[in-house]
Amino acid sequence: MKRLDTVLLGIVFIVWSALALMYATVPMIQMATAFRVWGFGAMLFLVLAILAAGAKRGSK
Repeated sequence: MKRLDTVLLGIVFIVWSALALMYATVPMIQMATAFRVWGFGAMLFLVLAILAAGAKRGSK
């Protein structure tokens, strides 16, 4: 089950990173400052995925 948690957190990280990149680079969206929020969220989910993967290794 923890493997699934890690995979799902990784997918969320990828989606949030893509949104942050889109907000930072597409001028017609007009949300240039929103990439900071989405980028921070992406980093948060990356940390959670790493912690979930580490917890899986520690439980064996």
